[in-house]
Amino acid sequence: MNTPKLTLISHYLCPFVQRAAITLQERKIPFERRYIDLANKPEWFLALSPLGKVPVLVIDDDDVLFESSVIAQYINEISGGKLLSAEPVTKHHQLAWMEFASQVIAGIGRLYNADDRSDVESARLFLANRFRQVEDVLGDGPWLAGDQFTLVDAAFGPAFRYFDVIDSVVDLNLFVDTPKVAQWRRSLAKRPSVISAVTADYPERLLAFFAKRDSFIGRRAANVLSVQSSAA
Repeated sequence: MNTPKLTLISHYLCPFVQRAAITLQERKIPFERRYIDLANKPEWFLALSPLGKVPVLVIDDDDVLFESSVIAQYINEISGGKLLSAEPVTKHHQLAWMEFASQVIAGIGRLYNADDRSDVESARLFLANRFRQVEDVLGDGPWLAGDQFTLVDAAFGPAFRYFDVIDSVVDLNLFVDTPKVAQWRRSLAKRPSVISAVTADYPERLLAFFAKRDSFIGRRAANVLSVQSSAA
């Protein structure tokens, strides 16, 4: 099967775009990337994306896939299926954990939108409980399935990446009680496909994104930017 021409419609910060980019790079599939401003969505993009969301994968300039989990599974299938188990029950367990990762990302959104310290703590507890559930299924690593990197790892890498910036503005101690999850996070942070799924200025972009929000973390991020600006 010839590899089709692929264009990944992206946003600089979207974790679900990162999931697709990681999968493409893990399978060594060439692709182009086209970034859009989600606050000012172009008409051509709205014509492609039924939900008005990224990622969108354009195939050979005339076909379109949307939703990150669908895109990831398509990429896996056209490249030999190495990122999901061939055993049906195990495969669908993996797909379920991909959805679990999406719920973690939703919890992170709740965290950075939390208005005050009390709301932050509520969101922190939600995430801490989710990571304890993950801790219970992790083995010796380095990946969720041991030595085999899968689509589950591709889904969690972008979630963990948020905390590289969040940790710089507020101390959550989120991974203290989940050492296996903490190690998984470190392993993913070193994975070339995870590193290259975002641009080099991702931390600065994410910090600025937080700083625009009228939330506890947003105000902390704005203070960090103010200090950085004063020191420059």
